[in-house]
Amino acid sequence: MQIIEFTKNETAVAHLAQQIAQDLHSAIQNHGKASLLVSGGKSPIALFNQLSQLPLEWQKVSISLVDDRWLAPNHSDSNELLVRTHLLVDKASKATFIPLVGHEANAEAGLAGAITRVEPLATGADVLVLGMGEDGHTASIFPCSPQVGAALDLDNKQSLIVTTPTTAPYQRISLTLNQILAAKSIYLPLVGTAKIAVFEQARQIEDYQKMPIGAVIAQHPALNVLMCRPA
Repeated sequence: MQIIEFTKNETAVAHLAQQIAQDLHSAIQNHGKASLLVSGGKSPIALFNQLSQLPLEWQKVSISLVDDRWLAPNHSDSNELLVRTHLLVDKASKATFIPLVGHEANAEAGLAGAITRVEPLATGADVLVLGMGEDGHTASIFPCSPQVGAALDLDNKQSLIVTTPTTAPYQRISLTLNQILAAKSIYLPLVGTAKIAVFEQARQIEDYQKMPIGAVIAQHPALNVLMCRPA
């Protein structure tokens, strides 16, 4: 694990955008294509805006999500809408986007289709950008979710799982831990003392179901953590 500290979020975002672009460029050079999985929420917007303007062979990049709420893609809380609005624009508009959410009525009905669409891209993704909540959740693997054990089970080889958190709205679809750990590079940006304190707590925890991000911290050798402690 590599930890880099910043005092300004703008500097952290610029550094992360450049690192992701470098990783994607290397993958394109080596394999002729690259894959990028991103998280939703408000935090990544600045990153998406910067990344979308960087020169890259975006037509060779496939993008999908770490998780999404099972909502129509034009819903204001859809991670897909966030990506289409802030990342798949400017230079990055040439990238291929593969959605998690389909047209089925619910996530259970749409799970098989999502796996078929996303699994070829997600398995061994070149770059994966994670988020972390103050409860220690990552992707849509929530401590409160009845599916947390199955999502974290290393014997569960399924790439995606449906989760129903009790502390957050909407039914969700999420990568499992196995699929997250398969990524070649993982970036975890953390802004503020509260998030950093949660991260430090998760580094010490043994029961990952209580703080699922702890499983990634402990088990991914190429985890890059970007901490921003405002001065």
